[in-house]
Amino acid sequence: MSVFLLDKKKNIISNSSWTDERNLSEKLLKKIDLLLRKNKLSIKDIEKVDFECDSPYFRKNKKINFEETVSSKNKCGFTSWQIGEISAKVLNFAIDES
Repeated sequence: MSVFLLDKKKNIISNSSWTDERNLSEKLLKKIDLLLRKNKLSIKDIEKVDFECDSPYFRKNKKINFEETVSSKNKCGFTSWQIGEISAKVLNFAIDES
């Protein structure tokens, strides 16, 4: 899993990657806060938060054929993918409104 902070030109300011341990709901916001503090930034200093995981169910928000044999071993699960995407969208909404 990875989280990225992007500037106004969509360049990556900072990022963090880690292995999914089925605890994304506990880690994601802490990782974003750590990246902001590490780079001495506030949420207003970034343009976008982006999230990515190696989910076997989704690639670039596009569904793949569920009839295929899909292994999720050591990969981001469906719920983790949704938590990450929704969290990033909520934060991006807040950034746009500030």
